Amino acid sequence: MAEVAAPPRRRGPLARTAWALFAVVDAPVALAVAVGLGAAVLPPRPFWWAQLAAVVLPYATLALVALTVVPLAARRWGWALVHLVLIGSVAARALPSGRFAGPEPSPDDLVVTSFNVPQTGPSADVLGDSMAAFVGRIRPDVLALQDSWVFPERFAGDAAVLPAQVSALLDRLPYDLAVPGSLVQYPGRKRVGTSVPLFVRRGGGVEVLDQEPVHVGPPGDAAVSVALRTRLRWQGREAVLYNVHLRSFGEDKPWEDDAVRWDAPRSWVPYLRQYRAVYAGRRADVTDLAERIEAETLPVVVVGDFNSTADNWSYWRLRRAGLGGGVVGPSRLDAFREGGGLVWGRTYRADRPLVRIDFVLADPAFVVTQAETFPVGFSDHRPVRVRLRWRE
Repeated sequence: MAEVAAPPRRRGPLARTAWALFAVVDAPVALAVAVGLGAAVLPPRPFWWAQLAAVVLPYATLALVALTVVPLAARRWGWALVHLVLIGSVAARALPSGRFAGPEPSPDDLVVTSFNVPQTGPSADVLGDSMAAFVGRIRPDVLALQDSWVFPERFAGDAAVLPAQVSALLDRLPYDLAVPGSLVQYPGRKRVGTSVPLFVRRGGGVEVLDQEPVHVGPPGDAAVSVALRTRLRWQGREAVLYNVHLRSFGEDKPWEDDAVRWDAPRSWVPYLRQYRAVYAGRRADVTDLAERIEAETLPVVVVGDFNSTADNWSYWRLRRAGLGGGVVGPSRLDAFREGGGLVWGRTYRADRPLVRIDFVLADPAFVVTQAETFPVGFSDHRPVRVRLRWRE
């Protein structure tokens, strides 16, 4: 006699209620991950809110990983599959093979460091001492600073006006300051100068051929992004390095504002408007900069403080500029993803780093052999040191 198949087990009211409660928590997390993934290709002007989701994408993904246990245990295979696809998409973007295996670093590699060092700290003397000690220890061949305003002497009187962190490098270490003779006066600044100076170590084999400031964004905007273009020669071959500092969200932070209450959405409105405006302005700045990079004929390395994560539109626009690629196509090498091992490489804030917003993006003409960040106490950013070599 043929066996009769048992009817499918029906879930009781308690189980259905528990699943509904889980879905209320899980669905927004899964949606945040999906939107964060899409932010790389969504234009920031209409989809500025997606850029916010990109900032928290790593943390939303970790939450989704933890929540995946529930649909697996409940045998909700379709629901679990959605989780696994989203998690796999994040992993595929964040963990290229270069993080696990690559060429070993060599003393002959080009060492490039990007470091946002504002004029902060207990005193100028402490800042200068700390800067000289740190740079003397890591010895980069090329050091790109951000937030360190330099005003050349021709615009400032008898002597150049230099912040403590810059003076310490020039007075105590074998470094030359490289800034173009012709600079611009940015809105809101009384002097003509640059906040993205470049330093080259004497004896490091790097030659500065020419430099120029890059004008980006709308004229008259005091919060505009800044950039410096430098053409270099190293080991007989030339490349162009862009040192950039993209516009920030400002000094006011919602998590530090007592007027902002997470249970009162109206208190969020001023900051949401501020972020929307910043993302629109940053889009204009990055579009101008990317078009400039696309006109280059030499290999291009882009370094600096992007004030954006590796999942934001700005990062991907600069990473693929001039190479014709997209999120999954040809693009510059994210040095930390290629040579940083399994370390995340978060850079902001230096004392409690939550996000990675400082980058070295290397042209495919280079190979990345190592990437590191360092905890420091004299800046709110952690520096990024990268070793590069020419690809054979």
